[in-house]
Amino acid sequence: MFKHAFVYNLKTILRERETVFWSLFFSLLMATLFYFAFSNIAETVKFKTISIGLVDSPLLSEGSQFHSVLSSISDADGIRSEDDLFHVMTGTVEQAEEWLKTGRISGFVFYDQGMRLVVSGSGFNQTIIKTFLDEYNQTTQTVKGIIQDNPAALFKTITDVMNRKDYLKQTSVSPTGGDVMATFFYALLAMSCLIASTASVFEITKLQANLSTLAARINCSPVKKFKLFLYNISASLAFQIVVVLIVLAYVMLVLGIDFGERTGLIILTCIIGTITGVFFGTATGVLGKSEGMKMAITIGGTLFSSFLAGLMATGMKYFVQKNMPIVSYISPANLITDAFYSLYYYDTLNRFWLNIAILCIISLVFCTITCLVLRRKTYASI
Repeated sequence: MFKHAFVYNLKTILRERETVFWSLFFSLLMATLFYFAFSNIAETVKFKTISIGLVDSPLLSEGSQFHSVLSSISDADGIRSEDDLFHVMTGTVEQAEEWLKTGRISGFVFYDQGMRLVVSGSGFNQTIIKTFLDEYNQTTQTVKGIIQDNPAALFKTITDVMNRKDYLKQTSVSPTGGDVMATFFYALLAMSCLIASTASVFEITKLQANLSTLAARINCSPVKKFKLFLYNISASLAFQIVVVLIVLAYVMLVLGIDFGERTGLIILTCIIGTITGVFFGTATGVLGKSEGMKMAITIGGTLFSSFLAGLMATGMKYFVQKNMPIVSYISPANLITDAFYSLYYYDTLNRFWLNIAILCIISLVFCTITCLVLRRKTYASI
């Protein structure tokens, strides 16, 4: 009986073009648009070598102390490297001013009764150049002051300056690697999971005799409502899980978005998220008065929850987490995206399992509401 009902319900879902489009093709289309919209985002966050000008003078030319220090972090010595902080262009003041005016350099350095820096405005590159010059000048003045006050400490001071300790350690943002662009697809996958609610509204309508003639015929059968609900929702749930996994495979294998090595836990998150979406739709289906109202609640709820999770504005998730923390624990889309973030940022799984547990509780609440309302509904005549 179960196999027969499951197969025919699944065939019915596959023939519903609207359900297939909004559940599968709409998500694939959104993923493709996201990819083209954010494909260059990784390039924009990469550091690029800063071009600076150096006015040729005896105190700044090759062989000087400043030139030796500058060569250690730039191509001033004529040797270019990918790790260079600066690309140095040497010339006269007139040439440097022309380069600055045309945007070829971010600033230029010259010597006039002291080290001078000329920039065309304020910005990231200009700040880095100024920070480098300030540190050089401070170190130079410190060494000169020690020479005047305590020449015996000169050797130890120079040794300490040359062997500076680095108290920062560079580590990967994710214990599993990951891709910067992947974060933009988390909210999209959350929406794909929750959009299953729209299809489950139609499935629950098939069991309400006062809403459709098909439901009236089904309710005449000698099968308990819980079993009818189980047959219908199992097919819908299987279809929606397969759809979300297809979207996930498309994003990872076709678009090439790297979600890290925890693929199994990512799939688990998608499955739990889809279950939450399906039961959200069934709960709305039994509580709503009209089909239009039910669809408005499911679509509006899905989009609003996805908005809070950062689908339309990436900063919204941080805003909600900071100003409305309680919302972040009851919004299904936020819980799904937070589970993805946990896999990306943390080397432990404590926060991940917390999000999964809350999603399971929300699913159980929606399922319980659905069963209780369906059980109490009776019809005087069909």
